[in-house]
Amino acid sequence: MSRQVEQERALPVVGVYHGEPEPYLPLIREIIPASHLRVCTRWDRLAEILEDVDVLLAFKFGFRPFPRALILEAPRLRWVQLGSAGIDHLTPYDPERLVVTNASGIHGDIMAQYVLSMLVHVLWNVPRLIEQQRARHWQRYEVPSLSGRSMAIVGAGRVGAVIGRCARAFGMRVYGVRRSGAPVEGFNGTCGPEGLPALLSDADVVVLTLPLTPETRHSIGANELGRLKPTAWLINVSRGGIVNEAALIDLLRRRAIAGAVLDVFAAEPLPADSEFWTLPGVVVTPHISSELEGWPVELARLFCANVRRWISHEPLENVVDPVAGY
Repeated sequence: MSRQVEQERALPVVGVYHGEPEPYLPLIREIIPASHLRVCTRWDRLAEILEDVDVLLAFKFGFRPFPRALILEAPRLRWVQLGSAGIDHLTPYDPERLVVTNASGIHGDIMAQYVLSMLVHVLWNVPRLIEQQRARHWQRYEVPSLSGRSMAIVGAGRVGAVIGRCARAFGMRVYGVRRSGAPVEGFNGTCGPEGLPALLSDADVVVLTLPLTPETRHSIGANELGRLKPTAWLINVSRGGIVNEAALIDLLRRRAIAGAVLDVFAAEPLPADSEFWTLPGVVVTPHISSELEGWPVELARLFCANVRRWISHEPLENVVDPVAGY
């Protein structure tokens, strides 16, 4: 048997599921020959490649439903690399049969830029400046500083740590909530879930970066929202299901907080008749906080490094715990 045949037999059959894979396919082809590569660019054709793949690089196709059932029923599939940090669209699954890795770490910088830029946007009242420009009206006004304000990051994992580091650079005091309660470098303090009520009551800005799990769904409900100061801002870049949206709408209707920056919603795309579009003090963005330019290429690099580990029988990076949800 030739050495080339032996090497090819050691390689997994890799499936790629994405509408526009061309920018990063050359990276994958460097380690996976055409004979071992299956590419699917259509949501309704995924079943065709899942019959014989061992490994799947699975992106979401826009806002089409994630094909969870097809993936879990694939006869040979042993490892799925997701294009997101969250895995809520794939759970539950059997970790004895399937290894799942996520994209944690890829989106941290751009999500931090989103949070801080949006915070400046609302505190400086940038819409007012735009209106003044349109009206050719010259009027100066005092603007607040981020320095000295308190930020509570609920879900102080890898993304939360980057957000906190950037907030500290602006002179903010940063506190984190994480399941373990373990310290985060650069934070002024951290606590476990039991400390959440106190942090919410004190924070000027609350940033949600939690994974969506059965334990975290609607974990920010009426009681938690009711603890926010009238001057506080809520920023959600995690999942819409983290927040009880009815309770949040009620809070915003009553002007009980300064406002909310919402990038994620329970239903996406956000329906045209949603009250969030028109509520005062609300900034709606289309789940864009993690859309780093060129991020599929970064994910492909992570995936290729993991494929090399898979071939060498080494531990994979970014393996998620299906029970914890991250």
